[in-house]
Amino acid sequence: MYTSITASTLHTGETLEVGVVLAPDDDYAPFVRPILAHKSHNEQWHLDEVFAGRTDPLETRFYLGRLNERPVCNIMVSEHGGVGIVSHVYTRPEHRRKGIARLVMAGQMADFNDRGGRYLTLSTGYDTHPYYLYHSFGFRSVIPDSGHMKYIGNAAFEPEHFRGEGVRVVPGDWKNWPSLNVLCAQDGPPYVRNVGLGHIGPRMFEGAYLGLMKQTREDEDVQVRLLVTDREAVTGYATLVPDTRWRGETCLLDLTVHSAFTAYLKPLLDSFDLPPERKVLCHVEPGDAPKTTALRDAGFVREATLRNQFKAAGQAMDIEVYAWHA
Repeated sequence: MYTSITASTLHTGETLEVGVVLAPDDDYAPFVRPILAHKSHNEQWHLDEVFAGRTDPLETRFYLGRLNERPVCNIMVSEHGGVGIVSHVYTRPEHRRKGIARLVMAGQMADFNDRGGRYLTLSTGYDTHPYYLYHSFGFRSVIPDSGHMKYIGNAAFEPEHFRGEGVRVVPGDWKNWPSLNVLCAQDGPPYVRNVGLGHIGPRMFEGAYLGLMKQTREDEDVQVRLLVTDREAVTGYATLVPDTRWRGETCLLDLTVHSAFTAYLKPLLDSFDLPPERKVLCHVEPGDAPKTTALRDAGFVREATLRNQFKAAGQAMDIEVYAWHA
């Protein structure tokens, strides 16, 4: 379904129509796909899933800027429960510097707020033109000097979001992807979020999650788990992936939970089918007692300490490596 939002006259004298396509919609897929033809293989696979209706109940909207009915700008929002991810912001090169992206962004933000939207995340280059475009619409860096950004419609959203009960472990899915990014936007220790994906500190989980979702459908050795409350807030996530540095003969386990939900590390860890024929490694910051206890209870043993492995909060940090063997 395509809905027109606004029409504006550019300084060039051209009329820009801003509208939105709510997927899946086979009739309007041809309007969207050509402007995103430059996207990666994993991103194209995700678009295939979207237009085939295989990502429901996640809502996917494509906000289009059209000149003479031809799309020249796109902003995609993946959304569930008033929480969304902004991505695929693109204007055709020959139509840049006309203010088109700002007009499409204005239409998108107005529509999001009118529908009761509560929280958005995105990633861009820090201190760039796009960064300041998003900043003008209320997005702020999750930590200083970061291109990972969040927009909060209500200042009380984050504390309320992480107060749910009825916590359960579910396989990785599309519905909870936007809420997962709320968790990823939280600052503070532990800083090691996901070694396998290179996530140290707050970092949005956009393109990497697409790749993981694709891998789970093609490779049973790739496992993704989410810790979800009765309010559908993602309060933890974990991945188990073959470590390609060792030809996949070793696996990497990564566990991250919100500080208020460390009691659920054990069920999150227990939800995995650990491969009996492979060694599994998990990296832990010294002093992370809840994670260390959960690993030890599951049969992991400390195998090594990596000194000054990375920097966080302005200081060098050690990492402890825990290993599991069948």
